Amino acid sequence: MMNLHICNPTVRAWLTGLALATLVRAAAPDPASAPDRTPANAPQELFPFLDLFASCLTIVESEYVDEVNPTNVMYNALHGLMRALDPHSEFMEPEATEELKIETEGAFGGIGIELGIRDEYLTVIAPIEGTPAAEAGLMPFDQIVKIGGESARSMSIHEAIKRMRGKPGTDVHITIQRRVQDQRELKDFSLTRAVIKVNSVRDAALIDPTNHIGYVRVTAFDKTTARELQHAIDGLVTQGMWALVLDVRNNGGGLLVEAIKMADMFLESNAVIVSVRSRVLRREQVFRASGEGAQYRMPLVVLVNGASASASEIVTGAIKDNQRGLVIGSKTFGKGSVQTVLPIGNNNCSLRLTTAKYYTPSGVCIHGTGIYPHIDVQLTLDDEIKLIEKRSNAFRKADPAQLTKAERAHYEALRAARDTQLERACDILNALRVLGNGGLARFMETPTAPAAPPAPAVAAPAAATNAPPRDDDASTE
Repeated sequence: MMNLHICNPTVRAWLTGLALATLVRAAAPDPASAPDRTPANAPQELFPFLDLFASCLTIVESEYVDEVNPTNVMYNALHGLMRALDPHSEFMEPEATEELKIETEGAFGGIGIELGIRDEYLTVIAPIEGTPAAEAGLMPFDQIVKIGGESARSMSIHEAIKRMRGKPGTDVHITIQRRVQDQRELKDFSLTRAVIKVNSVRDAALIDPTNHIGYVRVTAFDKTTARELQHAIDGLVTQGMWALVLDVRNNGGGLLVEAIKMADMFLESNAVIVSVRSRVLRREQVFRASGEGAQYRMPLVVLVNGASASASEIVTGAIKDNQRGLVIGSKTFGKGSVQTVLPIGNNNCSLRLTTAKYYTPSGVCIHGTGIYPHIDVQLTLDDEIKLIEKRSNAFRKADPAQLTKAERAHYEALRAARDTQLERACDILNALRVLGNGGLARFMETPTAPAAPPAPAVAAPAAATNAPPRDDDASTE
């Protein structure tokens, strides 16, 4: 059936093992598969391509000008296979597989950014506040073109994170490309790695005490985020808060379970929060509000921008589609895919494979689409930079009396910077006080969210095993 003429025993053994593994996996009974799927026939379709691959490998082994290492050739072929699928899928060699295990334990040094791929470039989704990246001035949508002097053009997210991670106190040099007024400029940064500790809920306050409007900013979705948010909101409620502005701008995401818990705080029992869908129906999960724990029913506005991604988009989509609150700002990033780590072979290799995508309650796929706000309020890049710098430790700790004339002018410019998205949110909430709570619906354009797909059973948040491994994990913990 396969006409393999391979001299190297390593290559022959590897391909034989691959073919046998394919046969065993495909022949295994799968009663949950759709009737029209015929897994047992899949190996027959693969054989011609395995033969083609083997023939190519044989020619390379025998005819290439330099001697090649069969293992490296195989690994590079698999890297290319996964890279061709999407930016988030990758083949992990034994060393990378071990590093992934280490990432879930202990602490390590990083620079504090969430990474994604946009326009085929490694792209900063958001710098984490209080980290070396944020303090140095990295911005959302900065494209990383060099790491340590080496081009990052073809690097995977995992490889880039690996290079930026290291012993706390050591330096890493990166070059970014930033678009400024339709022009691109290159900037070099030398960043000192640090152990990243994130306070994910910040700046809780009554920003309009007269009208009792509260504000909370969520910068990430870590294992304590929902609990921290509940504590912050409860504190504002005791101060007489009537309405809430929930700010998830520049929040690159994190843990799925925390996003579900957060949305659960604001939704009616049994409301759909998000569904996770794959090609295989049995893997579909629908997450609903439990109606347990803290339940907040105050008027709500969610602030988003192009750096709101993943878990931020799940919360935003749930609030919007269930008509629970207004969404103000600009379109979100559009990162809504689920990566699962699958072991392969017998030498500790693995695949980080995109196996599913997130869908909002109204059935919109988040990935590549993002969430559109009810009310679009754009900020210029200069405005974004000023507002991020205004929240930095350097600004907060600055003593105007000790600044030079130039520094004082910059300080005053930052202090005068206006957050027009937040201002618009407060204006609308103040208008709602006049219109009454029912006035909120007058701003809504999203139809009532449809019922969830009936097939899968309701999954409890704690049972979610398909939460995507955070792109920022390796560089923020």
